Amino acid sequence: MSEEQKKERPQLGLAIPVTNKAKASSYDLKGNIMIDGKSYRFGAYKAQAKGNGKLAAGQEYYYFHRVEAMDAATTGGPAAATDFNPAELEA
Repeated sequence: MSEEQKKERPQLGLAIPVTNKAKASSYDLKGNIMIDGKSYRFGAYKAQAKGNGKLAAGQEYYYFHRVEAMDAATTGGPAAATDFNPAELEA
């Protein structure tokens, strides 16, 4: 891949697998993504396919439980109590 093609790739967000969950009910994957210039945060859980659909039995996948605009999440209200803070993650 040429250097020009690499420079054209925009940074659209970050997905972080959570390996040190504070609670068993915490998300397995967290992060944020930029869509049309607007930032969204998301949380997803890890699951294993049963083999009844497109994935083979036992194949791992993530299903998104929460996707919300960062604006709404940071203005207060019920969503603000569960804000995703990347600084809380351990390396």
